[in-house]
Amino acid sequence: MLMRILTAALVVALVLGGWQFLRARHLDQMLTIETQALEAMTGNRDRWQASAEEVLEELAEQRQRARQAEAAVAELMATLEATHADYQALERQVRQAPAEDDGPVAPVLRQALEDLP
Repeated sequence: MLMRILTAALVVALVLGGWQFLRARHLDQMLTIETQALEAMTGNRDRWQASAEEVLEELAEQRQRARQAEAAVAELMATLEATHADYQALERQVRQAPAEDDGPVAPVLRQALEDLP
C-alpha cells in the first residue's frame, strides 16, 4: 500500500514537474516574442521620433523663411510707397506748371509719358 502511495505521489510529482517545465518553456518563448516585439516597437518609435524632429526642424526653417519674406515684402511696400509719393509730387508739379513751360515733345516720348500711371 505504501508502495502504491509513493508511486502515485511520484507520478503526480512527475506530471506536475513536467507541466511546470512546459509552462516555464512556454513563458520563456512568450518572453522572447514580447522582447522582440518591444525591440521592433522601440526601433519604430525611434525612427518616427527622428522623422518628427526632422519635420519640426523643416517647419522652423519654413517659418524663418516666411518671416524673412514678410520682412522683404514690408520693405518693398515701404519703398513703393516712398516712390509713389515722389511720383505723385512730380505729377502734381507737371500738371501745375504754367502753359508757357510746355513745349514740343517727340510723339513717342509724349505717348510714353501719357501711358505712365
